[in-house]
Amino acid sequence: MEEVKRLAEPVSQIYQALTPEVPLYLHVIRGDDCAAIIDGGMPNSSEYINRLLERTGVGRSDKPLQYLLNTHGHHDHIGNFPRLKKEHGALVVTVEDAVPWIEDTERNLREFALHHPHIIGDGPDLRAELEPTYSEGVRVDLTLTEGSTVRLGGGIEIEAISLPGHLEAELGWFERHTKMLVLGDAVIGIDWPIFHGHAKPAVLRQSLRKLRSFVADRDVTSVAMSHYHARGADEFLELVEEVLTFIDRTEQVIREQIGRRPVTLEQVWQGTCKAMGKAPEFRSLMMVDAHIHEFLHAYEIERVGPETYQRIG
Repeated sequence: MEEVKRLAEPVSQIYQALTPEVPLYLHVIRGDDCAAIIDGGMPNSSEYINRLLERTGVGRSDKPLQYLLNTHGHHDHIGNFPRLKKEHGALVVTVEDAVPWIEDTERNLREFALHHPHIIGDGPDLRAELEPTYSEGVRVDLTLTEGSTVRLGGGIEIEAISLPGHLEAELGWFERHTKMLVLGDAVIGIDWPIFHGHAKPAVLRQSLRKLRSFVADRDVTSVAMSHYHARGADEFLELVEEVLTFIDRTEQVIREQIGRRPVTLEQVWQGTCKAMGKAPEFRSLMMVDAHIHEFLHAYEIERVGPETYQRIG
């Protein structure tokens, strides 16, 4: 098991391998009065979170775990919230649009993975893959917006930053004292065997450019993320440019799948995954559909049948 790593005086993390290619970093921030976990991993992250809390002294009477700060509602970010809320009495804090997925597991699973059931249907294999990665739903206590601040004592203040695009809504968390930024999935994984996916391509680009400006304007010292190792500001900005380039390339490949003859969403999705060497699954299907809707709004393509498209002109 990985050791706990201190990134800054109040910020520590522990690493968990979700798969050989997909890392997960879990974070805790300590103040003088209390502490906060940022995101809750999956149900099987429990031992890692327990170790993180134990090694940082969080959860004792003099350093209670007060807040469960969430970035967004994906299953690998909320899995231990029910347990931690029961054991510590901590408050679940997130953005408004994440509430339905955190409180309703079945809705989360349906909208996350079964958004096109005629293409990827509900079945025992998919359920066997996904259901162990979900915990029960848990009530959200507080919803925050851009600029809201959580105070942990001793000058440790965590500011919420709105970073949508990977999902409809997502928060990043900026610790003002150390000027350290802790992110969920706003900086998407690009080297995985699957597409990490994004629900709003243009909005995600805006969020990444916002992060680029935020790092400069707020003199950010370092950035910790859920699926990348922590890094200094300059290295983080290089990563942001790599991700923006990846989104542009993905969009171009999707565009190339749509010619002047009708093609279905499923064909575009399968062709895109094949062209980019990614396994076709529900995340990429959602992503491809999102890009197609942007092409429609830009009048690049037209709908010629149910989920069937062709290039205009």
